[in-house]
Amino acid sequence: MKKLKGVDGKLDIAWSKLVKLRAGNKCEYCGKTSYLNSHHIYSRSKRSVRWDVKNGISLCVGHHTFSSTFSAHKTPLEFIKWLERYKGTDYIDNLTMKANRTLKLHKFEKEELLKHLNNEIIKYNQKINRN
Repeated sequence: MKKLKGVDGKLDIAWSKLVKLRAGNKCEYCGKTSYLNSHHIYSRSKRSVRWDVKNGISLCVGHHTFSSTFSAHKTPLEFIKWLERYKGTDYIDNLTMKANRTLKLHKFEKEELLKHLNNEIIKYNQKINRN
């Protein structure tokens, strides 16, 4: 994967961290806590949801890309069926509507979004540290 510089790269990193934090730093499919990836439900190329944490799911590397029995990339139909059961059809329908919008963020909007994601990361980390 090509590493982006600037605000887009920082947004990618913050989005990935927040997706994992929201999932309790575990694979949302099997519960594994190591070798985690943040998977985009709708492709990163869908700019309207690229940095929306609702468009992300935390998966171990096996369930993200490697397993031939269940993974988001190798068995996409099984993944989507599971995702609909796990998140619910309303969740998927709302995400689909948002993904099908056209969105062009200006640099200042991206910077505001980055601040928001970083603030959410801080909140999750504080919650974890309290427990």
